[in-house]
Amino acid sequence: GFLDLALEFKVPVVVRSSDLNTLKSLAATFKSEGVKVVLDPVTETMGEGLRKTFERVVQLRRTAIAGGDKEVACPILVTPIAAWMVEGDAVSKAYWETVIASLFIVKYGDAMILHSLEPYTVMPIIMLRENIYTDPRTPVQVEAGLREINDPTPESPVFVTTNFALTYYTVESDLVSANISGWLLVLDTGGLGVEVSVAGGQFTADKVKELMEKAGIAEKVKHRFLVIPGLAARLQGAIEDETGWKVLVGPTDSGRIKGWLEQHWPPR
Repeated sequence: GFLDLALEFKVPVVVRSSDLNTLKSLAATFKSEGVKVVLDPVTETMGEGLRKTFERVVQLRRTAIAGGDKEVACPILVTPIAAWMVEGDAVSKAYWETVIASLFIVKYGDAMILHSLEPYTVMPIIMLRENIYTDPRTPVQVEAGLREINDPTPESPVFVTTNFALTYYTVESDLVSANISGWLLVLDTGGLGVEVSVAGGQFTADKVKELMEKAGIAEKVKHRFLVIPGLAARLQGAIEDETGWKVLVGPTDSGRIKGWLEQHWPPR
């Protein structure tokens, strides 16, 4: 039977039942023989059935963690693909598949079987999964400091950006994809973007100076030119006064940096 196959090939077994007592009994049988077990409490897709599925999954987790029941302390498999067995058009089925997957990402699903590969169904699921441990009250941010892009030289330009994750990764990606060698100073703005941090006082001339000194950028380049984001243009004079460097105002869109450099770098 399945037990013999699991032992022979040394693979986990998915045990499936909508009755939790039966599910526990099946799990105990396989676990007693040293087989790793995955629990499938049967995914029902609509209305009352979906509610009961959710209750079963929650009960399994609560029993394992709060109740200390080791027999059901196993990964849980849910099957949002079951949405495709319900009457309806393909878009509606894909929609409900995404809804069900999202529900069990939030509450205790460890593995899923999906059908749709359309971006509008996959992207929400991936975004939810990647952000499930982030604090919505805190902006997603990267570590401040100096980054080297494409092996910069002492003649390469020095750029400034903020440590808001979306801003940083956009700028970094645009520089890398455009094959631009440069030094990227990442300013700690508490995870705020350029425009907001300039207005709110997190992006200031003295903070730029402090970051430059901490990074030792003056020892790494032979020039004294700093490129700031277009949305920080109002700080140009203050940064020049604070640092003694000549400040160049770059484009508001990092995707335009390559074209901007062709006209402005090296500085005349």
